[in-house]
Amino acid sequence: MEEMKKKTNSGQALLVILLIMAVALTIGLSVVSRSVTDIRLSQEQEESARAFSVAEAGLESLLAGQDLPDFSAEDFTIAAETISLGGSGKNSFRFPKEIDAGKTQTIWLIDHDETTGDLNPSSGFYQDGGTIEIFWGNEDQVANEPTTPALEATIIYNDGEFKTTKSAFDPDSNRTTSNNFTLASSGESLTIDDQTFTFPFKATVSIPSGSYALRLKLIYNDVEQALAIRGDADLPLQGQCYQVTASDVGAGISRKVEQCQLFEAPPAIFDYVLFSEEDLIKS
Repeated sequence: MEEMKKKTNSGQALLVILLIMAVALTIGLSVVSRSVTDIRLSQEQEESARAFSVAEAGLESLLAGQDLPDFSAEDFTIAAETISLGGSGKNSFRFPKEIDAGKTQTIWLIDHDETTGDLNPSSGFYQDGGTIEIFWGNEDQVANEPTTPALEATIIYNDGEFKTTKSAFDPDSNRTTSNNFTLASSGESLTIDDQTFTFPFKATVSIPSGSYALRLKLIYNDVEQALAIRGDADLPLQGQCYQVTASDVGAGISRKVEQCQLFEAPPAIFDYVLFSEEDLIKS
């Protein structure tokens, strides 16, 4: 009897030891797995940071007008794409970034010299007597909210002397009775460079002959809003977007950076000043 108790106790002790070893082994394997995962994530983060740095170096080279650097010795490939904003064959344009209230944006209606970036009136203006449709607002924006964006449009043109003409549009019919803005139309989807964007609001402006620029400013909005235009003719070039992708051949990690550069425009205060090519005399 006593011998059977000893065997039972011995079996129980063995079972406890096996359970303890199983738990310890499970914990050990979990720690090892976690450590391996942490090491892998650290390596991926390091390679991702390196790929990002290589892409930034390529972008800086493009912006400086240089060729892409060669990183093949470090097992990196690098590729670039330049996207024209406006220009030949393009009658629509979307600003790369959403627009905050009161920030004036410029659509040039006259060509620039691609080398110097200066205005080039000799190459012609946007279609005389043409129209431009303006699209704005985020997809979830409705017309009758206090922060629904209205739009102010200013056209700078020259009919022998420089002049400006202004118009304002508001999607909120309740506000147009007090601010005397024109009621905006319902928007639509717009496809630009193979991407489709949906805009809730739209307005159309007529472009006088000799127009240099269309200046757009959103009003009332409390968050940044999308802004785009569509013409009935090709738009002059507005700038370029540069995209650079760097890939780590060994790790299979790629990172892309983008920088958009629009042609420079005068400060917004110029929309509210008197234009004159001659001296002004106060009498």
